Amino acid sequence: MKILNARVLDLAADTATGPVTVEIDDGVITAVGAAAAPAGPGDLDAAGRFVLPGLVNSHEHLSLKGCLLDPDGDQYYDVYRAPAEQQLLQCARSLLLSLSRGITTVRDAGAAWSVNLPARAAVRNGVLPGPRVFTCGQVLSIPFEGEQVKTAGMTVDAAGVPGVVDAVAELVKQGVDFIKLKGHRRDFSDPNRNNYFTAEEIITAGQEARRHGLKFALHAWHCHVVAPALAAGVVDSIEHGNPLHEQPELIARMAADGVIFVPNAISWAPRPEARWSRYPDMAGIALEKVWDSVRLAIERGVTLAAGTDLHCDQLHTELQAYVELGLTTTEALKTATVNGARLVGMQDELGAVEAGKLADLVVLDGDPRQDLTLLATPWQVIARGVVHDGAELRRLVATRP
Repeated sequence: MKILNARVLDLAADTATGPVTVEIDDGVITAVGAAAAPAGPGDLDAAGRFVLPGLVNSHEHLSLKGCLLDPDGDQYYDVYRAPAEQQLLQCARSLLLSLSRGITTVRDAGAAWSVNLPARAAVRNGVLPGPRVFTCGQVLSIPFEGEQVKTAGMTVDAAGVPGVVDAVAELVKQGVDFIKLKGHRRDFSDPNRNNYFTAEEIITAGQEARRHGLKFALHAWHCHVVAPALAAGVVDSIEHGNPLHEQPELIARMAADGVIFVPNAISWAPRPEARWSRYPDMAGIALEKVWDSVRLAIERGVTLAAGTDLHCDQLHTELQAYVELGLTTTEALKTATVNGARLVGMQDELGAVEAGKLADLVVLDGDPRQDLTLLATPWQVIARGVVHDGAELRRLVATRP
């Protein structure tokens, strides 16, 4: 198939070329060049619209979308405790919702009962339409008892170095794409009760991930769990990283070592009226301060990858936050394309509109460098070479808020 009369956005050069024709064969871009013959069967006439790489959501929980619509309720835990079948169905809807927003790759950062693994298989096997899925399955967590700390099958407990080794091996056996460790465990009913992995356990998890050829992601709400992983050189990404601004030397180390920061800034927006502000102040951790950490990370040259945590329909809002905090719009777009592709290890296959890359593309009615909200209403989405009409996708997911 061909996309005719397209303006192709080159994020590396910060330019738009066109009109050009993008040729696709068997899910791969084969040529990007001068205008070709009139559209034939199956071809798209972009009529001057903008074509850019498909978006990468680098941190999402597909099974949990929509669980926090009532910030005063207990839906966060209700969804965690829902039957696996219900959570798998939520994954299916989140996949479709993501696709409707131009997201063609999702890095799922943990699901109860590892329902993200069958969701990944369903997309790969053509059973469900959706983005490519990379997932950690369940999240490594320290054993901890608390009234609200039990999150059903979301986490797999790992106690001591041998326990960490065994837990990583089990996740590898399940076929996960990366290993994620949650550096702390908290009882939300008693904010003064916490438990943490030791430095040795954190380093072991990273080493074991590397030994199995996988990347290691560290969920970090506390600086003291970040420091040993950075010092040992075993971590590929820091997820959340809310208090990193309190220890700028950690941010400097991330920049020097190429560790990617996935902050999920909109989950902790500093505006109390924002619907995604889950907890206004979680026991003095001041989670809203993640914005200060993002701002400092941008100043120090840390690579960001855009993620939405529980809000897969709000990736454009995450990018707007990055612009507010110091990135240009083009740099913000890179966090959801080039940088995300690098994080999932597909920088050679994704992240640009050029011959040899996979045909994961978004066609927009305008230039997203001028208006990032255009990302929320794509004209067409091409995922794994399959064309999806943007308006039809949005109609299918419009049955719920």
